[in-house]
Amino acid sequence: MKVNDNVLLKNSEPIKEVTYHDIYVVKDYLKQLASWKESLCLMKNFFDNQAIPLNKKIMREFHAQARVFNIFYANFVMSMDTLEKKVEKLVEKEKVRLDK
Repeated sequence: MKVNDNVLLKNSEPIKEVTYHDIYVVKDYLKQLASWKESLCLMKNFFDNQAIPLNKKIMREFHAQARVFNIFYANFVMSMDTLEKKVEKLVEKEKVRLDK
């Protein structure tokens, strides 16, 4: 409950003020990371299948999978860095004093 821009709870300890926009931004980054799930499953199946003998076709597929992985890795590292910064900003948010 909000009354006079102060949050009312049972105890009067300060809490962080987190806006809907802050939550939306973090959720958006999580969706970006989740978008890689299908590609990573395909790559895992490809690399797990050790029974297939190597030939030119397999080598081309390996090269293509390696390129997909490199793109994923660059995107993943960038997304994780950004997500960590967003979480740090949420942690540093101003505390709101609770009134009874």
